[in-house]
Parts: sequence; C-alpha cells; structure tokens
Amino acid sequence: MKKSSRVLLVAALVLTFCWALVALADAPAGYYDSVDLSSKATCRATLHALIDHHTVYPYTSSSTDTWDILENADEDPLNSNNILDVYKNTSYVKFGGGVGPYNREHTWPKSYGFPDDGWVPYTDCHQLFLCDASYNSSRGNKPYDDCFSGCTSKPAATYNGESGENLYDIDSWETWQGRKGDVARAQFYADIRYEGDAANEPDLVLTDNQSLIQTTEGGVAYMGLVSTLLEWSQDDPVDAKEMRRNDVVYSYQGNRNPFIDHPEWAEYLFGSGVISGVGDQAPQVAAVAIDRIAPNPFNPTTTVEYSVGKPGAVYVRIYDVTGRVVKTLVDGDQAAARDYSVRWNGRDDGGRTVPSATYFCRIETADGAATRKLTLLK
Repeated sequence: MKKSSRVLLVAALVLTFCWALVALADAPAGYYDSVDLSSKATCRATLHALIDHHTVYPYTSSSTDTWDILENADEDPLNSNNILDVYKNTSYVKFGGGVGPYNREHTWPKSYGFPDDGWVPYTDCHQLFLCDASYNSSRGNKPYDDCFSGCTSKPAATYNGESGENLYDIDSWETWQGRKGDVARAQFYADIRYEGDAANEPDLVLTDNQSLIQTTEGGVAYMGLVSTLLEWSQDDPVDAKEMRRNDVVYSYQGNRNPFIDHPEWAEYLFGSGVISGVGDQAPQVAAVAIDRIAPNPFNPTTTVEYSVGKPGAVYVRIYDVTGRVVKTLVDGDQAAARDYSVRWNGRDDGGRTVPSATYFCRIETADGAATRKLTLLK
C-alpha cells in the first residue's frame, strides 16, 4: 500500500475509532423479518408498524422512569458509576435524576410537536440523551445543520482519545464529529416511529425546508435538516456505545432504533438510496456494504456478512488501529449479491493469533468501500 493511501486509510479508521467496546447484542433473530424493502412506501409502512406502540415510561417518577433508562443507556463505557454526555463528551457521576450537572436532551426538540410529557415522544429514550446542562441550553431547539460562519464553539472534551467541537449560530447546531451519527439516527427513528396515528402522537417529519421547522403542538411537526443528517450518519458510523444504547433502550421500551441495526436504510428512506427500489421493482444492492459482524465482540472467530452491488474485484481485509493490514479475507472477483459471508479466526496473514484489541473490517470494490469495527476479547 502506498504511503499516501495508508495515511488516508488511517484517517478514515480514526474517524470511526471509539472507546473500548463492551458486550453487545444483535437484534433478536427474526426481529426485522416483517420489514418489506420492495419499495420506500412499503418499507416505511412495515418499519413503522414494527417499532410502533412501544412501552412508555414516565418522564419523572418514583418508579422506573427516563432517568433510570438513560443512566443505563448513556453509561460511561469505562466507568459504570458514570454517564458520558452527548455534546460535551464528559463523564459525570450518576446522580439519579433531578438538578445536577447534566439533564435530558430532546434531540428532536420537544417544542416541535410534543411540548409536554403527555405526548409519547417526550419520553422516548431513543431520541432522549443525557447532556451537560449548559450545552443543552446552548443547543435549545436549533435544528441540526453544519455551521459555517459566525459560529460559537462549545468544545467536546478529550475523553479516551476522542474530542471535537460543537458549533452553533442563531438557527443551527452542529454536533461534534463523534456523535453526529448518533443524533442523526435518532431523528430518522423519530420520523418513522411517529406518524400521528395514535393518541398523543404527532406526525414527525424530517425536512430540508427550514421555514417549516416551527414550534407546534401535535399535528405535523418538522425537524431537520435531513440532507445534513444523512451526511452526518455516513460520516460518523454506528459504534459500540451506540449499539449498546440501542440494546438497553430496547430492553425497556421493547422497540429498537432500526437505523442503528441497519444504517443503510437511512439512505433508502430519506436520501438517494444506498438501497433503491421503485414500485414493485426489487431493491438494488448497495455498491458495497457490511451488513453484519457477529458475534462482535468475539472469541475466537466471527463472521462478516456483506453485500456487493456490481460484479468485479472484491477485497475484504482486517486492519489494526494504525492502518496496517492484519488479515486479507477475500481477494478476488465476485458477482453482485446480498448474502456473502466470510469468517475470521483471529489470526493474521502469517497464521499468528492476534492480541485482544479493536480492529477494522474494510471492504473495497471499484464502486465503493465500507468499514466497520470489531473487537477480539479473550
């Protein structure tokens, strides 16, 4: 590999590298069997039906409430006594609720459709995150968008090697790099979950038309900006803490955020289409995608499931965090298909057992590439 190419690859991998991984669970077997991808309309309808009618917990209560769920879901992966907030990237000691250094951030602002806790989305922990109180106040109800000029900075602290910068102006909030995808996928979830088809549930709609984003109660309520959120979701892929968060919220509410389990569905439903299909036409396969790595974390073997959109040369390699090739799993021509899989036994190209660590699986074709983290825990 040329030095320049390796530098670019290392940069790409660093963008997706996160904290030490914790035990994760995939979606239960068969959870998404009812989702029909034959068209955007049927995909949306079947996905909505799947995640609709979750178990609702009170916002604040002497029994289990959103404080309990969020202090579990947003737990600091390096210290179970603490939480890690979404914007400041700071670890705080859990205090159980009330007034403290962090509070509950509605990533879809409550003023856009559900202004009090009588509305179901108000307490939905898939879009609620624990957040430094001052950063929450600075964000207010600003839509998510990139901030280019005249921006105020709210730095994300350096924690376990990761940091960044939140930027905002009068009508936009740009989340720091390490959590852009998290808040984006929370918005995709909210749009699909809430269609105004039940009591105390507004119809939440993502848009690029900022003039539509206004305070309202019930009815159709808008949030955005959807094109920015699609970019953020791609730039900040799903990581371990986000997968764990999905598992935790699911354990309480009984529904999952499908855009964490299947991030490629965001482009299908809200963009130009990583998976595309019109009418009765079967959806096309993405140019290249890593559909699943399971188990993850693993010991001693794991299976990488992937899709190839066009026939041609395919390379599947395992890299360490420095960008060095550890193992080449696939090197050859393959036909377009959605059901490829390859196993990795935790050994390098020389047959040596590799140490416990975080690695990256990267698939490359002439039409694109995809990268996903995996961890060997012994």
